[in-house]
Amino acid sequence: MLAGLSSAARAQSDDFNDGNDAGWTHYDPLAGVGAPGQWTFPGGAYRIRAAVSPAPGTAGPSRAGSLRLDQSYTDFRATVDLATFDNSHDQAIGLFARATQPGLGTTNGYAFTYAVTGGVNLTRVTGEAPTDLGQAPVLLNPAKSYRLVFAGQGPALTGQVFDLSAPTVPLATVSAVDATYAGGSTGLVVFDNTDSRVGSLGADATFDNFSAAPFVAPEPGAAVVFPAGAAVVLLGRGGGRRRRDRRGWPSSDS
Repeated sequence: MLAGLSSAARAQSDDFNDGNDAGWTHYDPLAGVGAPGQWTFPGGAYRIRAAVSPAPGTAGPSRAGSLRLDQSYTDFRATVDLATFDNSHDQAIGLFARATQPGLGTTNGYAFTYAVTGGVNLTRVTGEAPTDLGQAPVLLNPAKSYRLVFAGQGPALTGQVFDLSAPTVPLATVSAVDATYAGGSTGLVVFDNTDSRVGSLGADATFDNFSAAPFVAPEPGAAVVFPAGAAVVLLGRGGGRRRRDRRGWPSSDS
């Protein structure tokens, strides 16, 4: 019982109905180069917009986010509802975990993101430079709502996406094993995946109903089942094959 109370005390949640992001720290690496992000609360949700990067070749592409630096997790489970997103160009949006040292060229951690061109990705981020750990195809409709779930137990990382109209069967699942980062904070991120040779187009997504808590392992002997129809990719460390921009999360074009 005491262990359960301890876990509950450490859990975090925010439905953004109060119209503010108290308790959050903005991840705004391009503010210092004249391209600050924007954080607003349409309809009791949480919209994060990254401005067009003024210098994609040196400062990197558009990116912004929010982190809950008030709590650090080793084993974790983080969820958020994806209310809507801009699908006019390639961008990655989703959850960040085990984050440390957020800032221009310094951010470390893991990201579970949806690339609007059609796929979910697990990425290790070191000094804002990406290593793709795994990916699975799925195409989401910006007119519908989805739930992103990102969990880590030791080096085992798993990301899933669910349609909120059928929340028990994942549309896609991606898993990887990577022991680089043992702990850190959770949060949200939006990132422009446009090829830096083309320029920068910004990034924009609206989230709702965020939660984070220590990961609770299944009872001994309980099976972990991926339902039929879920796309599953399991890759070891460094198993990604996507082209990467100079900084940030991987672009989906090969």
